[in-house]
Amino acid sequence: MKIAVRQCDITPLRPCWQGGYVQRSQVYEHVHDPITATVLALTLNDKKMIWVSLDVSGVQADLARQILDKTAAKGVTLEPEEIILGATHTHSGPLVGSYYDRPADPEYCDLLVDRVSSAIAEAYRDPGIEVEARYSKVMIDGLYSNRNDRNKQSDKIVHLLGFFEQGQLSALYCTLAHHCTVLGPNFMDLSADLFGEIRRLLQKQFAVPVLMAQGNAGDMGNKQYRQSNLFEEVERQAAAIVDQIRKKQTPWETLQLREIQCRTVVYHAVYDIDAESFAQKKADFEKQLETETDFDTVKLLVTGIQSFERKIAAGSRHVERKMPAWIYTFGDLQIVAVPGELGSILGMRIKAASSAKVCLVWGYVDPCDLGYMIEKEAYEGFSQESNVTDYPAGIPDAYAAAIIEALQ
Repeated sequence: MKIAVRQCDITPLRPCWQGGYVQRSQVYEHVHDPITATVLALTLNDKKMIWVSLDVSGVQADLARQILDKTAAKGVTLEPEEIILGATHTHSGPLVGSYYDRPADPEYCDLLVDRVSSAIAEAYRDPGIEVEARYSKVMIDGLYSNRNDRNKQSDKIVHLLGFFEQGQLSALYCTLAHHCTVLGPNFMDLSADLFGEIRRLLQKQFAVPVLMAQGNAGDMGNKQYRQSNLFEEVERQAAAIVDQIRKKQTPWETLQLREIQCRTVVYHAVYDIDAESFAQKKADFEKQLETETDFDTVKLLVTGIQSFERKIAAGSRHVERKMPAWIYTFGDLQIVAVPGELGSILGMRIKAASSAKVCLVWGYVDPCDLGYMIEKEAYEGFSQESNVTDYPAGIPDAYAAAIIEALQ
């Protein structure tokens, strides 16, 4: 097995809208920390695959198509199943797709497409170094959980996939289920947020490039643990997570990665939407907003109202929707790529059903358009996910079940 890694700066050259938080009313003011793209080219038995992580909120199909087209123009043609293009889901990074009528900056999108496609082409052409894959994990305590109920079962494992050249670590893939949204809508500087800071600290600790990948983080975060929504809290949280990695990381376990196989799963969802049911919810939220002072609750109310308005405008309708996922098997390692915000419980069900030595869920991948997908029991409470999701209760469970069936 061989790998080649590239990292490039994709920070905008001029202020633009940030990707997230409907409450924001203007473009960002300053760049706080760099926005980065990380590319890893993996070669197994002369077959290549590309892994990409971008410091943006989500990668939509149009942007992904532009990246693949530009990469092809640079001499490297990739089929969609030969690349996983994921987002860290920072809400303080640059906007790269439409969001509540806010436009993405076309000049910035051109810059991102050009730099990322160059990094992909360079990594693909690089013969790479011969490596061995090893796996380690850490259970994180007291820093994040299900963001609606800290006592609810949730996925708090950091997964580390290390690539070793002659016994020395050469590159690291790190994934955890944690919303990269410590910074709130009051933070108007451009930032890679939590995952960017974790990457910086891990690269300093291990002295190798690190690819950060989001997991099944649809309902995961540190709302109950954080002390502010400013960057000092990002630094505190990231330092504490990396400190636990340093102190509690399990011994590296060798994985046998033999070949690259990809299986596409498509669940055909069928359901009806009653737009009138959202009118009363919108009115209730508006009334509560008149007197609410808690920062996080206000944020949920505003986002919920915007979501209900969107659903009301779309009207009542019958929906038949294809919900895809991709299962990559490399031998001892299995990666389930999900184009949306999969909830923690559903992700844990999927990973538990795999017969591979290590199974990971890579969420927020291209085309990241499936939105929030949470287990049916989670619809009973007041939460970001249940307010914003487009699915009736039970549809996400059936989607996860379809993936599990394909794993067997």
